[in-house]
Amino acid sequence: MTSPVSPDPSPVPPTPNPDPVPPSPNPNPDPVPPRPNPNPDPVPPVPGPDPAPAPPDPVPPVPGPDPAPAPPDPGRPDPLPPVPDPGSPFPPTDPVPPPTDPVPPNPL
Repeated sequence: MTSPVSPDPSPVPPTPNPDPVPPSPNPNPDPVPPRPNPNPDPVPPVPGPDPAPAPPDPVPPVPGPDPAPAPPDPGRPDPLPPVPDPGSPFPPTDPVPPPTDPVPPNPL
């Protein structure tokens, strides 16, 4: 028979938390200054009258009757011949026999 294990008489005291590490100083404390705008002044509007309107379409419509409608599409001149049915690659099977007489109901 074994003797019960006794608890540790001298528990280890908790280690105190050391002081946290201070944050490192910023090696670049000054921010980068913004670059100056090379073109600070906007382009002024050109003085003078408004531009002329666009000229009309240079191609006038052709006078006369409407052109004749296009002839109907004659279709494919050489239609493909029908593909013959090669039949089934499997041999014919015997017909399925008719079902047998149903099972008579259970008299119980």
